[in-house]
Amino acid sequence: MDTFNKRQREKNKKIKKKQKAEKKEERRSSEGGLEIDWASAPENLTLSQDELSEMEKQKSQKSSNK
Repeated sequence: MDTFNKRQREKNKKIKKKQKAEKKEERRSSEGGLEIDWASAPENLTLSQDELSEMEKQKSQKSSNK
């Protein structure tokens, strides 16, 4: 009887782990990421090239939507 309970606990643990991994993947795929509102942010002279290009891309998207 003890082995059955042990197998059942292990089975339940695997199921729970699988569900947790699915939820994690779902959250990861559904996130759009953090978007910075560059219009209201103060000017920062220490931005990296990636951040500068992202800022320009967002500005151009907002101006094209208007």
